Amino acid sequence: MNEFNQNGFGGFDENPDEKYHVESAAETASRTSRRQLEDMVIDLQGRDQAILHALNEGRFMTTGQVSQMHFEDDHANPRAAHRAANRTMQRLQNYGLINPLERRIGGVKGGSSNYIWSLTTPGARAANLGGEEPKRRRQYEPSACFVEHTLGISELNIQLLGIDGIAVMEAQFEPNCWRTYSGKTLKPDLYAVTSDGAYEDSWFFELDMATEAPSRVVSKCEQYQEYCKAGIEQSDNGVFPAVVWIVPDQSRKASLQEHIAKSAALTQKELFLVILPDELHALIRRGAGL
Repeated sequence: MNEFNQNGFGGFDENPDEKYHVESAAETASRTSRRQLEDMVIDLQGRDQAILHALNEGRFMTTGQVSQMHFEDDHANPRAAHRAANRTMQRLQNYGLINPLERRIGGVKGGSSNYIWSLTTPGARAANLGGEEPKRRRQYEPSACFVEHTLGISELNIQLLGIDGIAVMEAQFEPNCWRTYSGKTLKPDLYAVTSDGAYEDSWFFELDMATEAPSRVVSKCEQYQEYCKAGIEQSDNGVFPAVVWIVPDQSRKASLQEHIAKSAALTQKELFLVILPDELHALIRRGAGL
């Protein structure tokens, strides 16, 4: 079940004049002491903590995505799982650990089951309890484009986790998946290592929203090629990941493939794959093959 299936891993209805609100650190940090937070975490179930951890990594998730990731395996049907997920998110909100954005999937009439959730400052602290103190949560309202792209990355991770016969050995979200080399920073959307039990494959994923000129995509490919030639990834992990561009439609796929093929600067074209969202499962089962 993919709630962004119509337009790939993104594309919910949006009004560019509509603003999003995420509770700022100033609104929440003073309300919850560390002792209160520790007592609160004791009351949380293992699944609650897993949800906070997922939100801490992915930044935004819808109730439907939470249901897919954390509830569907142990409920009779998706509807029952969704109801259970909705109850859990309401409870975590009552604890002050998460808040919904004002925007909902499907518009303002979408109902509470279609909220887009993010962590509050206490929620981030609860997700990191025992580790480093998290950075303050954003104090400005994220743009519709940013939220859509971030939800798409969360959906991509959920899709990877749902591929039969495939285990996700590692998944790194931004900024943990970024790579620094020669004073530069390469910024993939997601890094993942998958396994079919016999072989492991490494991937850099780029979620393309068809909002940038193909020349910008080629420039990003050149940066990947430059990083590959530096040999850092191969030294650290043994292989260089396949770079997968996930695009919203066939026209965009053909355009990017053509621009990559025609680029004289790209001498390692085998590094790059361009796929549609519904081609993801087959690709991961087939493997990177680099």
